[in-house]
Amino acid sequence: MKSSQCNQDQAILLGVPRVQYCPEGLTPFPSCLYACANYMGINVTYDYTMAASGAAFRLTWDETSWNMGNVDAICTYDEPERVFRQGVEALGCKYKLLGRKKDTQKSEFITFIKEQIDKGNPVIALGIIGPPEACIIAGYRDGGETLLGWNFFQDNPEFNSGITFDESGYFITERWWENPDTLAVMSLEPANGKIFDAKTIINNALEVMVGRKMGNYAKGLLAYEAWAKAVSNDSDFSEGLILPLLAERMFTHGDAIDCISDGRYNAAVFIKKAAVQYPEHQSLLEQTAKHFMTVSELQKELFEVTGGWERGESQMRQFAKTDVRKKTVQLIRIAEENDKKAFDILKQLAAVL
Repeated sequence: MKSSQCNQDQAILLGVPRVQYCPEGLTPFPSCLYACANYMGINVTYDYTMAASGAAFRLTWDETSWNMGNVDAICTYDEPERVFRQGVEALGCKYKLLGRKKDTQKSEFITFIKEQIDKGNPVIALGIIGPPEACIIAGYRDGGETLLGWNFFQDNPEFNSGITFDESGYFITERWWENPDTLAVMSLEPANGKIFDAKTIINNALEVMVGRKMGNYAKGLLAYEAWAKAVSNDSDFSEGLILPLLAERMFTHGDAIDCISDGRYNAAVFIKKAAVQYPEHQSLLEQTAKHFMTVSELQKELFEVTGGWERGESQMRQFAKTDVRKKTVQLIRIAEENDKKAFDILKQLAAVL
């Protein structure tokens, strides 16, 4: 239920849905978009915020290291801010971002947050608790010194030292500015109310999926080759490799699986809905959705080959085995093949929608 509590020093928006890692959503930024839209009365679904932001179609791999930041939605486009701007504008909202630079003052963040909360709009932030992933600020106290909201890492012991909780479930923190990973805040202020049509989303998806390199990163379809090459590299899995390095490899690999699992599943759901809206192109749209769903469902085999979806020591030791990684590469290639087929059909659709 949408409501608020406010006085001169505090304002809290009650009823903003919680965001957290769960089977229904593994990508923080689109999850935050969906929760905020729900609170603001904007009728969209999670598959829409995934597809419209572009995050549903992404895959990125750093060719120089096992980089656990590959999976971040900020890597979706070559312009980092685009995924945020596009995601907010896809809700028919006005977008504004305040980034944390060397000379940025805490007071600037507080003013930005208070202005939006006082208008009844939740704020999406990067950081606050834990790494610079998207979270929701739903209120403030002490004139903005204390923030409340939802964060994907608020229950993680390694990140929530000093965090307390409101009866609503919101985190309460006074140390959000001291977190060096608090990098930005962005607004979702209601504007024209126009959401994106399927043609716009498909054209944007093609930009996300096209194979390309940007600095150290292989992106889009080209990321599959880089991913497969890294998994195949026996020198990165030498006998006696210490557990922290094995963990780094396992988590980076697992995040890539999560990326295509959550991403392509929601791409498929969105495209299936578009098939109903565009019956004259139903066959092509359903073929595209089928290929995306095949990619998503490969997560089962990709996790099975290492002994389960958990990322514990057992899975890490299994992942280090040459035969396991060879099977893994075969599955990555199947995902690549189906993504390429989906991409080719999307190009046909972009020309006729």
